[in-house]
Amino acid sequence: MNYDYAQTDLSRSLLGGLFAGIVGTFSNLIFVIIYRSITKFYEFNAIDITTIVFGTLLLLIACGVMFYFFVHYLKKGIFFYRIMVLIVTVIIVYLGINLRYTIQTVVPTEFRVLVIGTQVIIGGLAAFLIPYLFRHDSVIS
Repeated sequence: MNYDYAQTDLSRSLLGGLFAGIVGTFSNLIFVIIYRSITKFYEFNAIDITTIVFGTLLLLIACGVMFYFFVHYLKKGIFFYRIMVLIVTVIIVYLGINLRYTIQTVVPTEFRVLVIGTQVIIGGLAAFLIPYLFRHDSVIS
């Protein structure tokens, strides 16, 4: 039986998002564990292992699907995709920090660094690793 088949743009984008999600999950887990051990910041547990694993993985898979639409339907799609990722990353950081103000009047600096750090990792992987994997599909297939 021959299982060799050409990857479609959608499958390469989806696999790129999945691979970036796995890399991002491990990167965010390592970042959070090291940061919390250095700063001894254990007060806020909403950024826990479950949130990091599912949030990072699902966000980057969704970025892979969005990447497909940008590349497939737009001229200079990679450029516009990267701009969109930058804008969405800034919005998520802004909302993540400001939603915390609705619960607490003072948001610790450590919490802000955790939110910014995890979202920069996700945004960086979405902006650069997914397009790289799309063009170099031998890495993921």
